[in-house]
Amino acid sequence: MHEVSVMNAKLERFFRIYNATLTVVSVIALIVVILDWCHLIKLNHLFGQVTISLLLLIFASDYLIRLFMARGKAKMLASNTFRLSALVPTDGVVSEEHLKKMAHSIRTARNIFAAHWHHLTHHFRSRLMRFLRGGGLIYYLGLSAGLILVASVIYAYAEHTNFWNGLWWAIVTATTVGYGDVTPHTLLGRLVAIILMFTGIGLIGTLTSSITAYFTAAPTTISTPADELLKYQKLQQDGVISKKELMTQKNRLLH
Repeated sequence: MHEVSVMNAKLERFFRIYNATLTVVSVIALIVVILDWCHLIKLNHLFGQVTISLLLLIFASDYLIRLFMARGKAKMLASNTFRLSALVPTDGVVSEEHLKKMAHSIRTARNIFAAHWHHLTHHFRSRLMRFLRGGGLIYYLGLSAGLILVASVIYAYAEHTNFWNGLWWAIVTATTVGYGDVTPHTLLGRLVAIILMFTGIGLIGTLTSSITAYFTAAPTTISTPADELLKYQKLQQDGVISKKELMTQKNRLLH
């Protein structure tokens, strides 16, 4: 029993030193990558190649040791695919020129997405504001929200309950749902309920008229290439797309 305890202590000490060593090696690898990134060293020279090869050998040995000692090897392989992919040498496979081309492609895709997203959100905002302003809905919504909050406070005070119960009752009453689970019993509470009921009826009427006004006043004009060109010029002025992308869109629209 004593020998087993000594053996476990030695193994624990070994793995503690082993993990600490691996941490130091990882830090060294990170420093080497940073130095290469800052062009203080070049990994395509002999020193860089030797350093990277040694680091790959150490990490590969660590991976194989862990795989050998693991009980469920299939589970170990499935859950450590990222660690395995890190052992694949990319020097000479992914060059700096490839990375620049990749970054340029990502930047171009991002600019195109941003341009379309800016157009969609601007279009959505304009339609939303036109809908809210139709029939004065935006003002009635603000009035209804303020009245619901005031009615919640009055109900909570008059009916000796908390604010959240009062808010629930005010919303249910203003929307003319009327579940009946919370009802006023005092004169003040019932007066507030009457005001909220009429407010809810007015809100539904205003919402209906706003929907009608929105669809009857919907524009039927078709955008021309000149309109599209003005849109892209505005995006270029806002810095969403580059001048080169503006010229590309201009050539597409005019030809």
